[in-house]
Amino acid sequence: VKVEHTETGRPIEGAGVSIGKTGKITVVLPDGVDMDGNHRITVTVTDHKKQPQEGLTVLVKGDLKQAAEGKTDENGKLTVPAKVEIAEHSAYIVGYTDGIFGPSRSMTRSEAAAIFARLLAAKNGDILYDNVHCSFSDVSGKAWYAGYVKYLETFDILSGYTDGTFRPDNPITRAEFVAISVRFYKAYGIEVTEEVKKLAFTDVSGSYWAADYIDEAAANGWIVGYGNGTFGPDKPITRAEVVTIVNRVLGREADKDYIAANAGSVRTFPDVPSSHWAYYAVLEAANAHKSPIKEGAESWLGK
Repeated sequence: VKVEHTETGRPIEGAGVSIGKTGKITVVLPDGVDMDGNHRITVTVTDHKKQPQEGLTVLVKGDLKQAAEGKTDENGKLTVPAKVEIAEHSAYIVGYTDGIFGPSRSMTRSEAAAIFARLLAAKNGDILYDNVHCSFSDVSGKAWYAGYVKYLETFDILSGYTDGTFRPDNPITRAEFVAISVRFYKAYGIEVTEEVKKLAFTDVSGSYWAADYIDEAAANGWIVGYGNGTFGPDKPITRAEVVTIVNRVLGREADKDYIAANAGSVRTFPDVPSSHWAYYAVLEAANAHKSPIKEGAESWLGK
């Protein structure tokens, strides 16, 4: 059994090693040896012929009551503690100047473009520029949303109308928003289900222009429709519905415990009380925070 500092590869002198009756290996680090996210420990187990031993349980203990356990890999190695990657979850939507969110208000096509462009640019590390030329005849290069529209155009995420317009101030429909969401996730690189079933929304026929997008979004659990079996594809989508769908696409969800414990520092809106059906979805979208990348419920680490 070899015990080393992961970062330097140097052996840890004085580490105690014992093997229990069940074959479990316990490693006790000498006093003064750190074991944390910045000081990881690698244990390598081989037999007398130096062959790696896979699947053995190893427990590593430190002098400050640190403890980490796991199984050796195909190379006979276990590194503890497990390295946790941290995701930066940016705030991608804001309220109005009067402090409200407007959960029931419709969202314009330009506002939707801004959301997806900010998210994709942040993921790619790209800069969004002003005063750009777009292919749509009704999008001026000086418009506040021109940079967002232009950026999404480069990824074929946006589509306009047959007359060459984008109609930025029009309310975006539920079908239009879902179509953009599906194109967005493909550009974003999100893994999704490959099994797309034709879903029986009674108001979405197979010949409807966005039928495939709607089916794909529903198959991935991003949309569920209404209780009466309809989807309402041509209805304007509300701001509350927007953040709910975007969070599902990104796999984001609010940390309810963190919000309860940090009520004074979490951004909330007077028109979205805790009793509102989209309360946590809105807070997830409106508060920048960090979160460990792991399975299970999301946990916030603050900004």
